Amino acid sequence: VLGSGVAGMTATLRMLDAGARVVLMDKEKRLGGNSAKASSGINSCCPEHSRSEKNAEDTVQSFASDTARSAKREESGLINLLASNSAAAISWLRSRTSIDLSKVAQLGGHSYARTHRPANGMIGAELVFALQKEVKKFEKSGQLKLLLGCRATSLLQDDAGTVIGVAYKSEDGTPSELRVPDTVLATGGFANDRTNTSLLLKHRPDLSTFPTTNGEWATGDGMKMAMAIGAGTIDMDRVQVHPTGFVDPKDPTNPTKVLCGEMMRGVGGLLMTPDGRRFVNELAPRDKVVDGELQTKAAEFAIVLNQKAGEEAGKHVELYTRKGLLTKLAGTAELSNWFIDNIVPNGSSLSALSIEAQLNLTLAAYTTAAEAGSDEFGKRFFHNLPIEMHGSFYVGRIVPVLHYTMGGITMDQNGVVLRTDGSVIWGLHAAGEVTGGVHGNNRLGGNSLLECTVFGSIVGNKLGAAIAKRRSDEKAALAAATSSLGLPPQATAQLGVTPAMAVTSPDGTAVRTESADSGASGALRSVARSELAQHVSAQDCWVALYGKVYDFTNFLEEHPAGPESILKLGGTDGTAMFETVHNEAMLDEFDTDLIGKLDD
Repeated sequence: VLGSGVAGMTATLRMLDAGARVVLMDKEKRLGGNSAKASSGINSCCPEHSRSEKNAEDTVQSFASDTARSAKREESGLINLLASNSAAAISWLRSRTSIDLSKVAQLGGHSYARTHRPANGMIGAELVFALQKEVKKFEKSGQLKLLLGCRATSLLQDDAGTVIGVAYKSEDGTPSELRVPDTVLATGGFANDRTNTSLLLKHRPDLSTFPTTNGEWATGDGMKMAMAIGAGTIDMDRVQVHPTGFVDPKDPTNPTKVLCGEMMRGVGGLLMTPDGRRFVNELAPRDKVVDGELQTKAAEFAIVLNQKAGEEAGKHVELYTRKGLLTKLAGTAELSNWFIDNIVPNGSSLSALSIEAQLNLTLAAYTTAAEAGSDEFGKRFFHNLPIEMHGSFYVGRIVPVLHYTMGGITMDQNGVVLRTDGSVIWGLHAAGEVTGGVHGNNRLGGNSLLECTVFGSIVGNKLGAAIAKRRSDEKAALAAATSSLGLPPQATAQLGVTPAMAVTSPDGTAVRTESADSGASGALRSVARSELAQHVSAQDCWVALYGKVYDFTNFLEEHPAGPESILKLGGTDGTAMFETVHNEAMLDEFDTDLIGKLDD
């Protein structure tokens, strides 16, 4: 499996549960890819645990219709497959991992609330951690082999054109080959491809100057390798520009932006021009919101949430505020001064007084429209009203950003990669953003993690079932052989048949047979703040969380968001920042890294 985001890890875990031996390879030194950056949630219709008055009338057909409308495609094929498998995908994640998906919001382009996220953390970080926790349990036995920091360079084929593995460069640059019966591409898209073979420059040169939310690894490697052996492609010019990427006041020209998640508009966040006017339905599909932004000719915009919206956004607002991406202000007077200081162009004739007056008009008109049930931009869903002019606001700087590539290599409904003529490339499978055809012209918010889970599951279950059948046939053949030789039944074990580490129930839910580590034992020693403060380097990094001190040195490179966010907390009490992204229960996995208790 090439690529360790949600698609790659889902396929891997499904196969491991079926008893397969899997090699999971990633060119980065940590698992997660762009999946770790996801913030808004994962769509599903309609699991019983999240049914409420907000979505009581939602149906799979309605979900498919919303997806097709956003994609500007027919409700058929891959779209229906995505929608019809969404409830099962969520159910599997909740039963097979520790992920909490209890919060539900209505994002732009959706007819109902169906986007799920954790109540106590960010969806990307939480889901990547939950999946990698389960996947890594198979590493000790040898059933899973992780090859991190290894870059695949080409796909290997036999004389018949069947893919039989990959050529790659190991972490030290040594060329190597890995030969396997099946290869799964889960390598993501190309929304940060600035290489000399850039797919972005080839297909959308007009977007090459836009900033991006993608990591530096999003360079379309898997697509390029598949295309090199004749794989077909679809929708390669369909690159999604997301309307809301944060401009960091401390580093405003950085070409990589932090995504301001769709959910921030879903709870009632408003988008405004530098003069304090709304210009679009904030809950329209992403491409419509971006079109509205570009038509204003403004360089930057503001996202504004009132106190109620900020409270519903919860961890998101806490995290963005701590990062300095959101600022909390009192009333439209302070808000207008923020506009002047942050997004009003130099040399403008706008004043704080004129912007304050316009803000009051804008917010009053919005409240009136909400009471009437619609506004001039076609908005029909209004959340967390009323807006108090003298109340608290959260505000941040926003620009449109490259976010996702809808195009990719062609596949069938079983995740089999197809050639340009529609024939099968045997031995090659794919899931996630590396593929095209699911999202059409414009991906609906919350469908990315869903696509990864649904198609990762389809590929993983398919290959897992094939492997299980092959082993069953081998076992039956060996049993027949021992019987004909007059050997006792237990002799099959001596002939090399080994049981799977986990079994799968008829509904697809894995039954885990491994016990959790017992963790550290004995009394915890006290750690003074002065001692804690000495452990601040990449070679020796301690962090205090919830009154306990942990040594995260060995986890730095495995952290889905990279080592920097942990190193920033090195030698300090990082509880406040930690809980804006994660939940305390996650620390149960780090009992063996526990140093002691923080001595206050």
